[in-house]
Amino acid sequence: MASERNVLVTGGARGIGRSISEHLSGLGWKVVATYNTGLDEARELNRTHGVDMRQLDLTDRSRTRDFVRRICDEFQFHALVNNAGILEKESFEEFTFDVWDKTFEVNVTAPLILAQEIGLRMPHGGSIVNIASTDAHIGSFRSIAYSASKAALLSVTRSLANVLGPRGVRVNAVTPGWVDSGILSERYEAARLTPLGRNGSPEDIARIVAFLLSSDASFITGASIVADGGYTGVDYFMKKENDSLG
Repeated sequence: MASERNVLVTGGARGIGRSISEHLSGLGWKVVATYNTGLDEARELNRTHGVDMRQLDLTDRSRTRDFVRRICDEFQFHALVNNAGILEKESFEEFTFDVWDKTFEVNVTAPLILAQEIGLRMPHGGSIVNIASTDAHIGSFRSIAYSASKAALLSVTRSLANVLGPRGVRVNAVTPGWVDSGILSERYEAARLTPLGRNGSPEDIARIVAFLLSSDASFITGASIVADGGYTGVDYFMKKENDSLG
């Protein structure tokens, strides 16, 4: 039963991660979630939904390794949601590999460490979901490290599906487009270019994650579900041309 199942959600105190934590808790999962700096949000989530909140800085590889080994001594996880991620804007003229290294540590290396340690301990039927981004499929102007890291995460997802599949553990990704998670600004016109006419909500992504963790998705692994309201299927100039003729 779902009520007997444990799930670890990284970056679970804010935005999409918070909605995932809340949604899975409502479905009866025992949710353990990490946070880095959102102490107030973490305390509130613990109070309102009983989520077991643990502080973790994923930029520090040794701490990540120590954390996952300690938490695996406390729980047997049936699911893992690698949601935590960072995006730092940079101009190419002032590009530094400090940003690159930090972004890849949090967005790619940490999910791999967690998937290895937890995935190898999961019972048959376990599931891992990585939260990627549609930025993985396009070139970037001021977030090269972020886009590259999310593309790498999708590749890691497919590889993990290959190596953990024989153990009965599925690994998939959710690839959100523009989501109103407290980061966006109204100046972006993504909603006007999206066929569904709106940005996504964190709850939209949480419901997809819940599906991928469920037995309803028992034959899905190595996949990425794009959740962008159709945004990536729209060419900007063709849309403008159509609007001008309407």
